Amino acid sequence: MKIKYLIILILFTFPVELVGQKRSEVLKKQERVLLKKIENTKSLIKETQKNEALTISQLSIIKNQISYREELIRNYNAQIKKLDQNINDINRQVYSLSNTNKILIEEYKNMLLYAFKNRDPNYKFLYIISSSTFSEAFHRMKYIQHYANYRNKQVERIKKTQELLIEKKQTLKAELNIKEEVIDVKNEEKNNYIKDKSTQEEYLLKLKNNESNLVLELENNSQKRREIAKAVKKAIAAELKAIEAKTKAKFKLTPEGLALSANFRNNKGKLSWPVERGEITGKYGKHRHHVVSTATIDNNGIDISTTKQALVRAVFGGKVTSVMVIPGAGKVVMVSHGEYRTVYANLQEVFVRKGDQLEIKESIGKLLLNENGISEAHFEIWKISSDGMNTENPSYWLSR
Repeated sequence: MKIKYLIILILFTFPVELVGQKRSEVLKKQERVLLKKIENTKSLIKETQKNEALTISQLSIIKNQISYREELIRNYNAQIKKLDQNINDINRQVYSLSNTNKILIEEYKNMLLYAFKNRDPNYKFLYIISSSTFSEAFHRMKYIQHYANYRNKQVERIKKTQELLIEKKQTLKAELNIKEEVIDVKNEEKNNYIKDKSTQEEYLLKLKNNESNLVLELENNSQKRREIAKAVKKAIAAELKAIEAKTKAKFKLTPEGLALSANFRNNKGKLSWPVERGEITGKYGKHRHHVVSTATIDNNGIDISTTKQALVRAVFGGKVTSVMVIPGAGKVVMVSHGEYRTVYANLQEVFVRKGDQLEIKESIGKLLLNENGISEAHFEIWKISSDGMNTENPSYWLSR
């Protein structure tokens, strides 16, 4: 009964191990994603450091990197906690297997002792013929056979238990080594985090010392966004007017347009990014600036810092409805997706024309080069409804 209980206890831990393995895989996947993001921010910071001019986007990039490092440290803590759980589980299994092994050996010793005491070759014969009935004799003969078989199986059980015990001890050693490695990596990441915080403080001090330049930069960016919004509204209004003049009726989506709108809407949170890789350095909506407390930012979209003159691509399939040139914002492309419009600004070159049908991730153009040595894509999402034209937060629409 003791053996059965211990074996059941060991087997019961197997489903727990499978769940723990899946959790570990999720944590490792998250770690890889975060490391990739940090590599991206490091690359952008390295590019910006080649130029003496310090901009708001540089501060935002280092801020994002600090956020990723914090998340990565939390991830390592979770990995260490999971490894501790694994180590405790394996220790329990090793303890159970050791006890099982002791019990099996003790039982086998008792069987050998019993066999030694009853080693007289006539004993089995006398034990069988001393039965009072033929049926009892038959059962006694079967008992002797079963006992011999059980003794042989006991040897196999001991062997298998010992093999499993060795395997568990090796697994335990491996888990302890992995834990030490994760702790080392976590400590290294903590040091990187402290260095980034120091760099952030340095950037903040430099920017505040040049607050007049910072205010001017903010005003230029605000003016650029206002010009983009004005041009987009004008282009959409002209588009709707042309449709109404052609159909002699108020604008209404066709069945094809309704299907395209639904398809676009169903992909909320899953849209491709307008650049292959980048960091959101300008968030959507109206908010107080994090450096100049007196300044208020009103952004109809998001700003994504990326590698210099990176290619901009369509986030979803659609039709090019406008290609505009806006002073300070370069060339601007607007793509229709039923009742939705995506806007791509800060382009130096444009590879598409009005009326072109685009596929997902198809190249639209190349970005302007900023004074800090990198490029910044400005991306907006607009929705046309009976209430008029309204912007959406692109951060909620792009793939996480």
